[in-house]
Amino acid sequence: MMLFASAYSVAAIAWLAAVALLWRTMAHRKPGVRLWSPELAYCPACIVFRPDLLTERGLQCRQSFGKAVLVFVTAVAVGLIVSGILRVLS
Repeated sequence: MMLFASAYSVAAIAWLAAVALLWRTMAHRKPGVRLWSPELAYCPACIVFRPDLLTERGLQCRQSFGKAVLVFVTAVAVGLIVSGILRVLS
């Protein structure tokens, strides 16, 4: 049960980190790039899929954002697996 709670705690922290890093990535775009534009499909979060529109600092934030998302997905998967194992064993 402790591993289950730990996994979801890590997932919650990783989610908050990912949100903060997404905001930082959007803030570090090249001059003249508008967030609400057709090149981003009118979705500011889509800037993570267009590295050519980011500054060097934006690229670093994008890489950290990807790691945070990966940690989030892994933590949720571990939580679900532990939950399934506990359900089968009980």
